[in-house]
Amino acid sequence: MWRLRTVRLLVPAAVLGLLLSTVLLAQPAPAPNTTGQASPAIPLRPIAELREQALKATPPVESGTFRKPLLLELGVGPDNPIHLDIHYATANNFLGTPVYTAPRAFLQVPAAVALLRVALRLEEQGYGLLIFDGYRPWYVTKIFWDATPPALHEYVANPAEGSRHNRGCAVDLTLYDLKSGQPVSMPSSYDEMTERAHSNYSGGTKQERKHREILREAMMREGFEPIPEEWWHYDYKDWREYPVLNLGFDVLPVIDGFAEGTTLPKILKRLEPEFTQEAREHKYQGEVRLEVVIREDGTPMVVAVLKGAKYGLTKAAIASVQQWRFNPATRDGKPVAIRTMMEVSFHLY
Repeated sequence: MWRLRTVRLLVPAAVLGLLLSTVLLAQPAPAPNTTGQASPAIPLRPIAELREQALKATPPVESGTFRKPLLLELGVGPDNPIHLDIHYATANNFLGTPVYTAPRAFLQVPAAVALLRVALRLEEQGYGLLIFDGYRPWYVTKIFWDATPPALHEYVANPAEGSRHNRGCAVDLTLYDLKSGQPVSMPSSYDEMTERAHSNYSGGTKQERKHREILREAMMREGFEPIPEEWWHYDYKDWREYPVLNLGFDVLPVIDGFAEGTTLPKILKRLEPEFTQEAREHKYQGEVRLEVVIREDGTPMVVAVLKGAKYGLTKAAIASVQQWRFNPATRDGKPVAIRTMMEVSFHLY
């Protein structure tokens, strides 16, 4: 007896409506209350003075070949489990003053898609994601470094090297309860510069450590790595492939829209018949993961098989994907190529 229980495809043209709704709305809905904030550190010098100097400074010169940056704005749309609470757009941060002009968050497209996969998995467990920060202009990293006492420099990135936030591949976040809308308890507050913030801190309550582990497991499954000093900070696996950026939010290279048409139900309906026969014949159960570039004209190109499959199902998946057509993403009204992931899951019983 067999049954194809789930066929799950995670692609921009299908599921990025959740994320892209924030591009179209360009503003966050009211976010849940956040965890308590640590007392602000006393800046070594006035923030206005540090900002002026940072804006005049030059980011580090990098060598090598990098991917062309293309970011996606995160935020809240209808039924979206990703909410925003951008502390750096308020005085509720370790400096005690705003450093962003607007409460917005961005990630490189592959990282943003991976984050949506995290959110979809956590939704099944009753949690949503609350975003504190994403892409961060380099000059803000310099402000943080120059304002922070040297004894606490382990908690801020060195501008001489650039931050993974500057590359659009790091995100600060926590969980919130979908029923109550309230953030869950964690061993420390966000941006707290103490041992309690460490990702392996053994103190706190059992429930706080459990929440931290739920977040870590979900993030690592989709290619995000934690850092020792901060339980809320995660780096996307491809961060080395992107350059340090020093652009304001209003001039970032951001996807600004998808054409209407391709929806997840339509793709699933199209996909299911192509795999059920092979799955039935080989009693296959597992996942096929493909990294795909969707070209400017909407045609897909499979560039890597990130998780293999037996019995030729990977080959079938590639052949099927290459026949699909997607509505292209746009930047400034012009079509752009995007690199993303497709995941097909089979569960037979």
